[in-house]
Amino acid sequence: MTNRTLIIIILVILIVVGIGGYWFWSKNMVPQPVTTADQNPPQFVPLNRPGQSNTNQTGQNGNGTSTGAYNTSPSRVAQLPVLRLISNTPIGGYAASTTASTTLIRWIDRGRGNIYETKSNTLDVKILSTTLLPRVYNSVWNKSAMAFIGMMLPGNTATPSALYATLTGHSIAPVASTTARMSASTTATAIATPTASPVASFAPYDLKGKQLPDNTTAIAASPAGDRIFFLVKEGIGSSGYTANFDGTKVTKIFTTPLTQLNVEWPVNNILAITTKGNSTEDGFLYFVNPSTGVWKKVLGPYAGLSTRVSHDGKHVLISTPGQNSNVVTNIYTVASGSGTDAVINTLADKCAWGNFYKDLVYCAVPFQPVLGTYPDDWYTGILSTVDKMWEVNATTGEVRMVGQIIGQAGRVIDAFNLGLDSKDSYLFFMNKNDLSFWSLDLVRSN
Repeated sequence: MTNRTLIIIILVILIVVGIGGYWFWSKNMVPQPVTTADQNPPQFVPLNRPGQSNTNQTGQNGNGTSTGAYNTSPSRVAQLPVLRLISNTPIGGYAASTTASTTLIRWIDRGRGNIYETKSNTLDVKILSTTLLPRVYNSVWNKSAMAFIGMMLPGNTATPSALYATLTGHSIAPVASTTARMSASTTATAIATPTASPVASFAPYDLKGKQLPDNTTAIAASPAGDRIFFLVKEGIGSSGYTANFDGTKVTKIFTTPLTQLNVEWPVNNILAITTKGNSTEDGFLYFVNPSTGVWKKVLGPYAGLSTRVSHDGKHVLISTPGQNSNVVTNIYTVASGSGTDAVINTLADKCAWGNFYKDLVYCAVPFQPVLGTYPDDWYTGILSTVDKMWEVNATTGEVRMVGQIIGQAGRVIDAFNLGLDSKDSYLFFMNKNDLSFWSLDLVRSN
């Protein structure tokens, strides 16, 4: 055998061994996990909120478009929007009732009075009632969200009226529903716009009710949602009444010469009554005992005063006009009679206290200060704000932003009528510009 032949044989053997080794290695190699954009690092869990999860906040799939609804695949559950458009048409008030598994949300269409329902874990929207009840501009609901007191402006009159209404079932009840459709061009917040679907011409409920006294100017529901307080203009003054939520067992608890009043019922034994804010008039906050009708002055006189009282009665968020055509916001501690700077600057009308975390207050705060005569110019619509959502801890003074909704909503939001569910998992609000209805998932928001 020549040297040349030996070299050729050795080369052939090496090639065969190399090919066999490569096949064996590729066959048995264990692939290592690859980190993708869907695998998020652990996130900070604020205050150990109920239901807090370490999940994608934007509700997007891998290509950056919104998934829009829960994927039932066992390997992946897509998220609903953190910032959600619940109703694109004007509403006349809402309620949120939390169960062990979800939050039930109901609201009134301001135009016709239809009642709608959705849940926090679905984008489906159902029509509950088509009973004609037009021009409801405000409402308070009972605990189960099956009944409400609606403030109305009937016909072309400027005189308000109030109606007690309850959802009553009837026999023929196919459920009309709408579905929130998602666009591939939707922004990162995955805004869902409910679109009508002519599924059925019937709804499962009718509205039945009765009129409250004429010239009812203000209403408030008790913390338990089983009683109401309503203020009625009588003569040159006003009278305050309490009743069961259905309007029975009416009791007059006081008479006052004041007529322009805002009312809250934050604690069982406290009615919070504030004179309506006006930049040129002194304002006062009173606590009134709903059983005895006894008044106690808490704050005042402060020009342009607006207030929100915490659900344990310990703190009051107050706003007053500043000296530089701005608004000043403070947190007042009732027990000590002292106030501290809230750090944020916004109207109390744009805030709501937590139901579960009673020392937390949530506020819509202008992205940039808007100069004007407060609160008058905001009430009359002369000025509007572009808001972000902030949380303030009245005990520690900590402040953090929970929703940078600028650029996320697809429109300018001047938020008002804020409220929370019983677990403080969702912040609800209306847009003053178009009266649309929104929710912000506080568990998943930054």
